[in-house]
Amino acid sequence: MKAILGLALLSVASCGPGRSTFQRYPNATPAFDRAKSDPKAVEIADKVAAAAGGMDKWAMVKQIRWGEVVSNDGKTQMEGEEAWDRWNARAMGRLLGDHGDVVVKRDIYGERLEAWGEQAGKRSALPEKDAEQAGKVAKERWQYDTAALCMPFLLEEPGSKLGYVGEAAGDDGKPLEVLLLSFDPADTARTGTSYQVDIDPNSFQIARIEVVKPGGNIGYKVSGWKEVNGMKFPTVENNIGMASEAITFKDIKIGDPEDELYVTF
Repeated sequence: MKAILGLALLSVASCGPGRSTFQRYPNATPAFDRAKSDPKAVEIADKVAAAAGGMDKWAMVKQIRWGEVVSNDGKTQMEGEEAWDRWNARAMGRLLGDHGDVVVKRDIYGERLEAWGEQAGKRSALPEKDAEQAGKVAKERWQYDTAALCMPFLLEEPGSKLGYVGEAAGDDGKPLEVLLLSFDPADTARTGTSYQVDIDPNSFQIARIEVVKPGGNIGYKVSGWKEVNGMKFPTVENNIGMASEAITFKDIKIGDPEDELYVTF
């Protein structure tokens, strides 16, 4: 009975008393502030979002969950699962291993971080430094993976800022429209991250995404578009600088937040 009551109370709490909007970073604008971005970039982003299913559908997504495989020359280098509770700003990551998994559960805009090893359903504590490192890696993966998978909609998320870079030649020599996505400095979950996004001006699908870094960009070709709940997501990212490396997203699911993914009972 106590366990049932605890789950019921947790379910109520996770929705937030009286909250009717997504939990975001402090003082976030309720919607994408179009006035803070380049008008041409916004015009293109509107078409990208529409081609992927529309911001109205994205506004209904409370949780997105997916599997992920990083491979090199067709051989799996890393495999895991992630979940993003957009409604309550929580994240879960599970790195699968031959001798057990590493699981990280955390609040995106809070201090709570839980990390442990798990084998055959049994948990084992990680040394403090290992737990901290696992949390750091989980945050970095969440930053890139949510951007790579959800970029058509992330372009117009609250706190996003768009710049128009110009044109760049695509793989076929035809021009692509290039945008630069950055974020409100107050958004601590994405502090220091920005992306160059190359877009096909005919289909308005994303062709390439580059992570902008001080030492040089890391770019990926985007393909494998699949429709989930009326929205299109790219499922294959091929490393431009290392053609043998690929990131594949699979088993994409959209639904209501699943508390068991983010809370340890």
